[in-house]
Amino acid sequence: MHQQTQTKQLPKGWKEEKLGNVCIINPSKAEVKNLDENFEVSFIPMAYVSEDGRIISMDKRHLKEVNKGFTFFKNGDVLLAKITPCFENGKKAIAEGLTNGIGFGTTEFYVLRPQEKVISKWLYYTVSREDFRALAKRSMGGAVGQQRVSKTMIENFEVPIISIPGQHLIVSAIETQFTRLDEAVKSLKIVKKKIEIYRKVVLKATFSGDSWEYSKIGKIFKTSSGGTPSRANKSYYTGDTPWLKSGELMDKTNIENSEEHISKEALEKSSAKIFPIDTTLIAMYGATTGKIGIIKKECSTNQAICGIFPNQESISKFIFYYLLFKRERIVNQSRGGAQPNINQEIIKNLDFPLLSKNIQQKIVQEIESKFSVIDKVEEIVNQSLIKAEGLRKSILKSAFEGKLITEKEIASK
Repeated sequence: MHQQTQTKQLPKGWKEEKLGNVCIINPSKAEVKNLDENFEVSFIPMAYVSEDGRIISMDKRHLKEVNKGFTFFKNGDVLLAKITPCFENGKKAIAEGLTNGIGFGTTEFYVLRPQEKVISKWLYYTVSREDFRALAKRSMGGAVGQQRVSKTMIENFEVPIISIPGQHLIVSAIETQFTRLDEAVKSLKIVKKKIEIYRKVVLKATFSGDSWEYSKIGKIFKTSSGGTPSRANKSYYTGDTPWLKSGELMDKTNIENSEEHISKEALEKSSAKIFPIDTTLIAMYGATTGKIGIIKKECSTNQAICGIFPNQESISKFIFYYLLFKRERIVNQSRGGAQPNINQEIIKNLDFPLLSKNIQQKIVQEIESKFSVIDKVEEIVNQSLIKAEGLRKSILKSAFEGKLITEKEIASK
């Protein structure tokens, strides 16, 4: 039994209703059964619903193509993702601008059709609330990775209800505050982009030594890729040796652990190997191509990572920052289809400056001195973005507790 925590002291004129009493969940297709099979409607797959509540696009289909096996909705209905991870990512929207006012989508949606007591946006903001989403998440059932929000939970969720004019007034107040918040978030994201640009400027200015001598990475360093022990043998993944995947690099200079670990036997019976401390790693395949890291503990990796082993003449952080500087060029040499794909030869053939360890150390200190200032600014920006999301939740909470608009303002409507 999933319990719901609600504010019991509602403002004057408010009352609580179960969602199942104020909206129809997954309405019947009966009203389209007499339409011609070539009647045009909109089709909206889950991919067309954004995580910020927008329908990005919609396709035109004939009724005969979608009338079976798809979810039915009309303009004004609320679409709510019911399966993980789409629900957790916040996919939801109000259906608007549908061809002939009618739409169909995959069965991954719940459709909430408002009845006479509520407006569409009241429903939309109800399913956007933190308490609704937390309760929905707890109610999920089904296989891991494909868990579904319980329809019973939605039906029984109690939502504060006010007059229709009052709902319009409160929704308007929510959206006024959200608009201001969105502008602030937009500005913060612009600052984040500028921070990344400034990092590139610092690296470019640092590594523009025209008088430097260069050699190839493959001539200076030993390199190697990792390997993946057979997944069929589960005992291979019960050891103590960290086994890194490319998605775990994320430009970190102090990697000591990993999500998965492998056994000594796995190392002996696969191409996986131990990389020494201070090895610089670079991802070669997929969405994380070009991501870099330095290990501060002996680790192994999968084959999607190339390790550049440390030597007596070089400083690992210097290698790290130089690869960071060269990343765009490295990724631009990628091969493959939809995702980037580089190989050891590309890395080995990359020019590398021949500088003394003292000069390398000075360069690292100079970069880190400037980056530390940038990092502090970025931390402030990230904290502000987290606060903005918290404020968004707080606005919704206040709205549904009757604290966003005064009783006098509502009464005037």
